[in-house]
Amino acid sequence: MINIILTHDVDSIRKPFKHIWQRRRRFRIWDLLLTATGIKNLYNNIEEIVRLEDAYNFRSVFFIPVFLFNVEEIIDILRSIRKNKWEVQLHYVYEPNQYLGLFRMQKEFFEKEIGRVEGVRVHKLIINDAILDMFQKEGIKYDTTFRVETTGTYDPFLVRKGLLEIPIAVMDADLFGRLRLSEQQALKYILWKIRQAEQKGAKYFTILFHQESFMMKGGRIYREILKHISSKGYEVKLPKDIINFKVIENENEDINNCFMVFSNTT
Repeated sequence: MINIILTHDVDSIRKPFKHIWQRRRRFRIWDLLLTATGIKNLYNNIEEIVRLEDAYNFRSVFFIPVFLFNVEEIIDILRSIRKNKWEVQLHYVYEPNQYLGLFRMQKEFFEKEIGRVEGVRVHKLIINDAILDMFQKEGIKYDTTFRVETTGTYDPFLVRKGLLEIPIAVMDADLFGRLRLSEQQALKYILWKIRQAEQKGAKYFTILFHQESFMMKGGRIYREILKHISSKGYEVKLPKDIINFKVIENENEDINNCFMVFSNTT
């Protein structure tokens, strides 16, 4: 049976009400009223997601940037969920000028405030050979930036010696921003994609839903996704659960097969 990996990028944790109002069709009227009165923050849903996942005894990984907002605003939340076995890793913001130094800055600050960086996902899914080489040299254990359509596999694999790649099977931004699916269509598509992965013999299926989409039209189906995962009896894994297993499993393979070239892909 296939294993599910649940992941969340945290690109923002608050927006001014003007921004929300301009996008009001994404939200329920009641939620807009709660936001207008300052009772609710529609863009910080980490604790709501954690409560939902905990109800199913699931755990996920949150990718947190240190360049996009002041991480101190949610530091207590992050420390709390880490204690309760959720994984918190770095959402690396790539800038082409002095990218190595800026990566080290982000990693250093993250480790000072939150904890050790073992895994990364690059913001906006920007990835190339130079970035992968940097991750390998800087001791990163896994990356989860590539889509399965790029890698040709759903399963984690060594993209560099000692660096595991965990491909993204479905992402909310692709479903609603690129494919422009309705909620019903998106849910059907995800379930179809899982069946396709199973038929191909895949052992893992990685889902990315941004935490800020949780209360939005589209992102709300995350609740139905978890319900389906539970009803099917799929096991939910964290990246840290599979790192050592997959590295050992691949050690006897021809390492040249692991040095795959994905130049200038996103």
